[in-house]
Amino acid sequence: MRLILVMLLLIIPLVSGCVETRPGNTTASSSVTPEYPPVVDMAKSDLAKRLNISENQIHLIKQEKKDWQDTSLGFPEEGKMYAQVITPGFVIILEAGGRQYEYHSDYKRVAGPKEIPK
Repeated sequence: MRLILVMLLLIIPLVSGCVETRPGNTTASSSVTPEYPPVVDMAKSDLAKRLNISENQIHLIKQEKKDWQDTSLGFPEEGKMYAQVITPGFVIILEAGGRQYEYHSDYKRVAGPKEIPK
């Protein structure tokens, strides 16, 4: 009985990091950057509300990883103070109605938008 318990204690840490995947059921670790981060959906939702249009009318043009110099995400508001820490996130470019809009994000929130002049 003791031997079985010891073996289980040795085996469990080895297999606990394994991820089982099946077609249509993909599981990823939270330490992995998602290919299409949820903040893109947040940016689309925000832009749809601002422009009073459906999210289906908004298209993702580009997303790229970016390390922001502070927690303002590159859009500091006058009079506010921001933690001076490298903040990983994304630059998100969306298109709606022939115009492009730039959002900045970390992994939980978005800032912006700034319309990109043609």
